Amino acid sequence: MTTRDNSAIGRAAQAVGASLESWIDAQHSVAKMSGILAHIAHNQAQSNVVGGRLIYTAAGVSDYTGILDGKTGRYVGVEAKSTKAESLPRSAVKPKQQEHLEVVARAGGLALLVVEFRITELPLRYRFAVPWLEVPWETKRSAESVSAELLGPWLIDPGTCYLERFHPRGVPTSKHNVRVYPRE
Repeated sequence: MTTRDNSAIGRAAQAVGASLESWIDAQHSVAKMSGILAHIAHNQAQSNVVGGRLIYTAAGVSDYTGILDGKTGRYVGVEAKSTKAESLPRSAVKPKQQEHLEVVARAGGLALLVVEFRITELPLRYRFAVPWLEVPWETKRSAESVSAELLGPWLIDPGTCYLERFHPRGVPTSKHNVRVYPRE
């Protein structure tokens, strides 16, 4: 594979990641306005530019960290992944990120894995938000992975904020108790 091919693949991967991050950022804005989130930060992996290319030098903690509403003060850690494959390998979540999500969950925080499966032929996107300790990893050959089929119970309804199901106090935004969230 040539450097030009690698560069094109890298740009495509960045565009996919940016699209999912943009969707999550919009979700977080809604969650803040509705009182579900008090604060959220988008954490960037450490990187350097080498030979005109962006090289990631160290994985950070989860993609997003924050605090649920100001009353509970519950910590939130969210790792987001997007794939066009039929399953997401557990190895896509770096060991440092796995450790962070594990610690958050075991300490009583909300640790979530948000997975986007892209079906490029249609084009469709299915998104899931699953608590880290409940991810139904299955071993195929010698590696763990998870598929959209296994994540079915955690499918995100396109008309709702993905954090709403994890916070009992999602604030209605109309007099008819209908919650309104931005669609993609």
